[in-house]
Amino acid sequence: MTGSTTSTLQEYGTEQTPVDAAEPAHPLVEVGQQAADSAGHLAGRAADIGLTQADRGRTMAADGLQNVANSIRRVSLDMSTDQPAIANVADAAAEQAERVATFLRQNDARQIVSNVEQVARRQPLLFLGGALVVGVALSRFIKAATSDETNAPPAQPSASAGIYQPTGPGAAGPHEGI
Repeated sequence: MTGSTTSTLQEYGTEQTPVDAAEPAHPLVEVGQQAADSAGHLAGRAADIGLTQADRGRTMAADGLQNVANSIRRVSLDMSTDQPAIANVADAAAEQAERVATFLRQNDARQIVSNVEQVARRQPLLFLGGALVVGVALSRFIKAATSDETNAPPAQPSASAGIYQPTGPGAAGPHEGI
């Protein structure tokens, strides 16, 4: 049985070593190879486009962090005489923000992804904890960004506000006092 399976595989050219170099491969094998090559090419282009977009976002994030660090430093300077302990904490936060901004400016997206992968392999719990913190911070940021829509003025009460209105089969309309 295995002899017939091997000969069938060899007929269609799926073996690593061809039976006869002059014999053309089966058309389906050629189409499959072309599809695999096209998919690989498209995946490579998509990765390049994604990394290009990530580099743009990286630059914008670095600029934003630098602006945050500058703002924190100004607040720290204003508070340094009245509340020096809080000013020191704010100054340390500004320093960290500047370090992250510098890291983002000095490393491209591929290097950052590589660094994250290395940390995830070496210290998976630290990576998961960091991912959790980033996720929570991102969700809070998104929630704060969309709060403008939810803080819209309330709708005007309708004429039937406070009146029981039955629903379902047999509900004829609003009934007062039930």
